[in-house]
Amino acid sequence: MVEKLVWENLCERWASSTFKNLMVERLGEKESEEDVEEVADTIFKEVLGRKSGYAVGMGHMVIPDPSPTIVKSRAFIRLSEENQRNKSDAEMYKSKLEKMMGDIEALQKNFSEHDKLLQYYWMSELEGGGESHRETHQDA
Repeated sequence: MVEKLVWENLCERWASSTFKNLMVERLGEKESEEDVEEVADTIFKEVLGRKSGYAVGMGHMVIPDPSPTIVKSRAFIRLSEENQRNKSDAEMYKSKLEKMMGDIEALQKNFSEHDKLLQYYWMSELEGGGESHRETHQDA
């Protein structure tokens, strides 16, 4: 638990317009293409430190950056490389899925158009052409 006085000081600091402006400025420094959640995590770590645990307000667990000794270990390097490969694969499969979804939409559109043509054909057969068919079958 945090002492009441410390908590009040932190709340006053976080509620100040200076602090809000600093956070908006840091958010503005990040590239607009970056994932908003990733940017929020980065700013959260910059402001509150790198302590692990559940982050109230973030809605999930905060995992600190690895220590330099872990970063240099072979297992970490292998996992990092595997993670990059998995990210690449995920992006590839995501693009394939998007292409397939587009293809499915095109197929549905084509099917709908063909279905309308077929219905039109059958309606015209029933209205006029169907009787001549019956006459030829009866004559034969």
